[in-house]
Amino acid sequence: MTNLIRIPIFILLLFLNTSFHGTLVSLCAPIKFMIPIRAWRQLWGKISYWIAGGFIITNNFLLNVFFHIEWDIEGLDNLSPDGTYLVISNHLSLLDIPVAQGMFFWQIPFLRFFIKQELVFVPFLGQALWALEYPTMKRYSKETLIKHPELRGKDLETAQRSCEKLLGRPVTILNYPEGTRFTHEKKAKTKSSFNHLLKPRAGGIHTVLSSLGDQMTAILNVTLIYPGHSSPNLTDLLQGRVKRIVVRIEALKLGEGVVPSVEAIRGKGGSLAVRKCLFELWKDKDMLISKFKSDSQIDQKTTQPTNEPSSTDSVGVSNTTPLSSE
Repeated sequence: MTNLIRIPIFILLLFLNTSFHGTLVSLCAPIKFMIPIRAWRQLWGKISYWIAGGFIITNNFLLNVFFHIEWDIEGLDNLSPDGTYLVISNHLSLLDIPVAQGMFFWQIPFLRFFIKQELVFVPFLGQALWALEYPTMKRYSKETLIKHPELRGKDLETAQRSCEKLLGRPVTILNYPEGTRFTHEKKAKTKSSFNHLLKPRAGGIHTVLSSLGDQMTAILNVTLIYPGHSSPNLTDLLQGRVKRIVVRIEALKLGEGVVPSVEAIRGKGGSLAVRKCLFELWKDKDMLISKFKSDSQIDQKTTQPTNEPSSTDSVGVSNTTPLSSE
């Protein structure tokens, strides 16, 4: 299928998928809000998740049919849809969230991530986010904080209250500690000490672990790599240049290895303990990405075509075995 045909059809179907499922989820919100009974609201919350699940399934189908992406995923073992997880990942592209939604679907509870409080008041979108119980965070500009220093820390207090509403239920919070997508320009501007990553921030993660630490099943440390790209954009996807997505997932327990305990996180130096933990995880993540890129370059050199075809070339066998994201 040529790009001339593929791109407009894909964009149209993606728009229809988003509009259809987004509208249905939005309609669930006023019904859920109508009766202030916990069981009623939980029922309509579940219906909202089922509808959102249809959106994810359709997205996965469209990506596989239109772009034939090869998924190389390791670390999805021993996960549970009844657990509580914090997913942390490096951030490279607009594709990161669809990738996370696709590979974790049915493996762990529905992914939620922090949204700006102002989005809740946007028609349809705000209703959908409210129905899906996304935790909110109120951001203040630097100018506002200079004029009103008493507002410092209020954003994290808002986030903590949002997390506490999720207590007692299976839940997954997705957080990108770098705060923005990686580019080499941002790396230089922020003077990051890492080769392939920006500096991680601890605020949001400290808030989640402080609130949900007692029921936390695991922290899922995700490393994302798009071979051939440092930070692919939507155009790269649409033109079929994203051929493969590599994901490595490491399950971490609170109080084990470099990860501080719940008590340490809630203690006086809790924020610093989380920051040190993230720095150690990011060092290992940076080394993992460097090793993968180095190995990939070696593989490319050793698989260059020669005058004599190899046995695998003659039967069309790939050197890489794709893994399913089921």
